[in-house]
Amino acid sequence: MTRRALFILTLLFTGAGFAQAQIIRPQIRSLRPTAWTSLAIGWAQQQGFNDPETGAAWDFGSGPQWRASLEVPMGFGATTVGVVGTIMKMPLIYTDGTCSRCDADATVSQIFGTLRMGGGTGFHQVIDLDAGTTLFSNFRQSNSGTKLGTGKLTQNFTFAIAYGFGYGLSPRTQIFFTQEYALQILKRVPGSANNTARQTTLRFGGRYGLGG
Repeated sequence: MTRRALFILTLLFTGAGFAQAQIIRPQIRSLRPTAWTSLAIGWAQQQGFNDPETGAAWDFGSGPQWRASLEVPMGFGATTVGVVGTIMKMPLIYTDGTCSRCDADATVSQIFGTLRMGGGTGFHQVIDLDAGTTLFSNFRQSNSGTKLGTGKLTQNFTFAIAYGFGYGLSPRTQIFFTQEYALQILKRVPGSANNTARQTTLRFGGRYGLGG
């Protein structure tokens, strides 16, 4: 009878200790986001060029550009990969057979794959490497809204690099300031040795971590 009672008491104490350990031990949650999203505004300057498909000359100016991204982390560092989209209404001087140096504007948008390096709390460096396409569409006269050109979408392969600084307000919230240099590969124009156009953008924005 005594051995049996001791055996039962041992089981009770063991079970109570196990239950107490399970209750007291806190659950550990990772603060590391499973994805990042960003929104930024910048001031872009686009170099002009001649479009061989429409035969038009586009002498672009500068204007505000919006940029958004969705990225996922690589490993346990601050490097992420993802997709980027930009859009802006760009002013220009438009010249073709029907319109000589007309004030106009066009929609200039971009779709990129992106590799971003840099992050964390406090001050840090930021490097963005992008590659994709730049799209030119919706050419219209500024004063009347008259459509210009053939209406076809023009797209040029583009790669870009941006460098700047960021500041992490928390493990999930960051702001950043970058200068971007982009190079667009144009279609060959007969008699022209240059088949590239530059775009530079000074940009400010914020990032927010999702999930985790």
